Amino acid sequence: MSPAPRKVRSGGRRAVGRSEAPRPPAAASGAHAAEAPSTPGNGAAGTGSWRDFVGHWLEARDCVVADAARGDWEVGLSAPLQKRWRRRRVRLVFDPLRATLPRGAWFSAPGSGAGRKLLEVARDQPIVTRRTALPQVPGAPENGLASVCRVRGLTWGAPRLGPVRYERRVTFHAVVTLWGGLPVQEPWVVLLGPEGERLEWHRATGLPEVRSREGLYQISEDLEPEVCDRLAATAATQFEGLLAEREREWEQAVGRRRDDELGRLSAFFAARVEEEEERSRRRTPHGDGPELESDGDATSLKLEWERRAAEVRQRWALRTEVRLWGLEEWAWPVADIEQELRSGAVHVRLTGRVDVARGRPELPPCPSCGTPADTMIRARGSIACLSCASGAPVSLDGGHPSA
Repeated sequence: MSPAPRKVRSGGRRAVGRSEAPRPPAAASGAHAAEAPSTPGNGAAGTGSWRDFVGHWLEARDCVVADAARGDWEVGLSAPLQKRWRRRRVRLVFDPLRATLPRGAWFSAPGSGAGRKLLEVARDQPIVTRRTALPQVPGAPENGLASVCRVRGLTWGAPRLGPVRYERRVTFHAVVTLWGGLPVQEPWVVLLGPEGERLEWHRATGLPEVRSREGLYQISEDLEPEVCDRLAATAATQFEGLLAEREREWEQAVGRRRDDELGRLSAFFAARVEEEEERSRRRTPHGDGPELESDGDATSLKLEWERRAAEVRQRWALRTEVRLWGLEEWAWPVADIEQELRSGAVHVRLTGRVDVARGRPELPPCPSCGTPADTMIRARGSIACLSCASGAPVSLDGGHPSA
């Protein structure tokens, strides 16, 4: 059953097929941009998801989509597409079992020529959108920093949450394809902070546990061109590092299967060569007869063995491909949280940050070195992380320091 005709909206989603990070543009362009484009597949489910993707993309390109007979679509093309394809209207047929087509219609089933033509145009530019992450209520857990930082011999005071403010963050969406024996496609999402630092990444189509709405809240200025270039370069570096780790995992996963296939191939050809050599010895028991033909058979087997082994290694060789398909510019709610650590006469006030969108505090900085610490202990009459206190006598129970 074909979906209802879609109402044309200004702005929309576009797809990109590039292996390098595009610049985060300054303008938003669609309500559905954060959703990953569906991969065309076989059967009714694959055709339905493909129709949804094509419909959203046509909306984004300001095309007019109307239902036609037998589940087809009659599409009035926008001006740029009219100039590109040199026609004003086109009829799209999605039924893969249709034997005949109306005059001038495009067979647009998944994997068809018209479907590939649509994908080529859709991958010209990235999807871009602007969103605001909605804050959780309450914005932080009741125990504050104690939910993420453990203490030994210390006591936490009551937390105090500061006012909520919004900072700019950028999300890069990509599809990573791992070629080698058994190809795999994975959706990746990388979230960068205001200075280009990587805050988190997931193998998913979007950020988990985040509620959002369209538009930026409390952020009115656009990104400067140099900031866009810096974020793009940082995103490319982050993807390279993550890909290196993923390639090592993939190499370990497929290495065993490649070695097993090479082992079976070697066992097969070794047995064939041994049989051929044994047959040759039986034909010439004293070594007086001509051995040209038998040597040629054994040599051809060894050459075939090498050729087949090279094919197996080439088929299992690891290759990676990254296609960035979308960008999200976020207004992200954050707040400062203060909480006191006490141990006898020692009172230290720690200040950390809270991700209000998830209600999750970040690790507080160590009072001595300033690095985020997940464990705090008493050392040298003060409070420090395990790294700072590793060379000093440490009190693990709040009493006298033990040797």
